[in-house]
Amino acid sequence: MTDEILRVENLHTTFTTSAGEVKAVDGVSFTVRRGEVLGIAGESGSGKSATMLSVMGLLGEAGNVSYDRLDFMGENLTPESVKAMRGDKIAMIFQDPMTSLNPVLSVGYQLEESLRRHNWQGNIRERVAEMMTKVGIVPAEERMRQYPYEFSGGQRQRLMIAMSILCGPELLIADEPTTALDVTVQAQILGLLREIRHSSGMSMILITHDLGVIAGEADRVIVMYGGRVMEEGTVLEIFKSPAHPYTRGLLRSVPKADGSRERLIPIDGQSPDLLNPPEGCPFVKRCNDAMRICLHRKPDAMTLSETHRYSCWKGVNV
Repeated sequence: MTDEILRVENLHTTFTTSAGEVKAVDGVSFTVRRGEVLGIAGESGSGKSATMLSVMGLLGEAGNVSYDRLDFMGENLTPESVKAMRGDKIAMIFQDPMTSLNPVLSVGYQLEESLRRHNWQGNIRERVAEMMTKVGIVPAEERMRQYPYEFSGGQRQRLMIAMSILCGPELLIADEPTTALDVTVQAQILGLLREIRHSSGMSMILITHDLGVIAGEADRVIVMYGGRVMEEGTVLEIFKSPAHPYTRGLLRSVPKADGSRERLIPIDGQSPDLLNPPEGCPFVKRCNDAMRICLHRKPDAMTLSETHRYSCWKGVNV
């Protein structure tokens, strides 16, 4: 039995707008193994969230999604089977906890609704109280009667985590789970996710632009830019031996944890226009190592090791 829980091959996602077709995800492929944390890093607009919303089938008619292969736990997924697994086998924590809860319904009702929709066999109220206690919202029975406005930002994020793990999913997708939270609360939320993952054995996809979070939590990393995967490897490979110019640029722009006063070097330029994406590498206009071929041909993936790959013409005999 393979330890692979999710496989995505050649995923494409576009959005039709009045200005034209936005190519948000362009040929993304990756796998997630049982019990591991896959980090997806990249700046805003790189396609991180669009990729996972496509996998979850949450774009509806807004997005046009196609792929060569989408397997979960050995089963080929269709739009119908993805819908059946959502919340049960695959769950997602969305970016903004401040707007993810209905303000006119008690939090207990909203968490209970998730279990009702999945025909939970057992005492629903007891299960909700158990999960709220697990994420540190106590006394659970009393707080279930309260409304979202009575909870802080960090507590709302804890409620979203409780909602996502109610049905005991095999895979949890956490989309920027620490956004808009102060540093202390960020550490608490990450610690809570780590504790839940270790106790349940579930896999996790962690989407973030914060490389510090990636370094501390992920086992493997995908670096995305312009809707494509620029580099993929273990945390050690990405942080110690980054191969793609974009990955190196990201790391140069992050403050060092050792307190050194080394000057941060930003990546000059702007993200590509996905209405009219470059014909070749999406990073070409911001890359100091760009060659003529980079303008006209998308690079194939270069293999550095069994786990480390990057998409760049540099180093290829062209």
